[in-house]
Amino acid sequence: MARPITKKKDEILFLADEKKNDLYIVRKGKVMVFVQKGSEIIPVAYLDSGEYIGELSFFDDGPRSAGILCVEDSEFMKISSEEMNEYFPSWLKVLGKSLTRKIREGDELIRSKGIRKKNVESIKPLDISEQTRVFKIVEVHKQKL
Repeated sequence: MARPITKKKDEILFLADEKKNDLYIVRKGKVMVFVQKGSEIIPVAYLDSGEYIGELSFFDDGPRSAGILCVEDSEFMKISSEEMNEYFPSWLKVLGKSLTRKIREGDELIRSKGIRKKNVESIKPLDISEQTRVFKIVEVHKQKL
């Protein structure tokens, strides 16, 4: 079933567009969710204990929509997508795929229309030295794939 994995600070869990579709639950530590535009690293969110990572790809078997960088030593529970097919009832798989489709459509609408929420604190961008550091980490990870 679920198995524990650990990652050190500055290790990549996965990158956007990867075809890995496992679900992760953060048990300990902190991660940065980010997107990359060329050499620019854009933080989207920071997640810590109790948060889920990779749920969209887990349900719809689509590519990852963002990358995950461990900003602290972190521990996860990994649930493989194959386990979903083995253990989840078919109605739950259909529900998960339907919800995932709606979320991805909403994300695309926000990306294309530039919709912004009012009175919401945004994620602080990385300074140039942090941009460079994270970009190098990403490039090293890509070479390992």
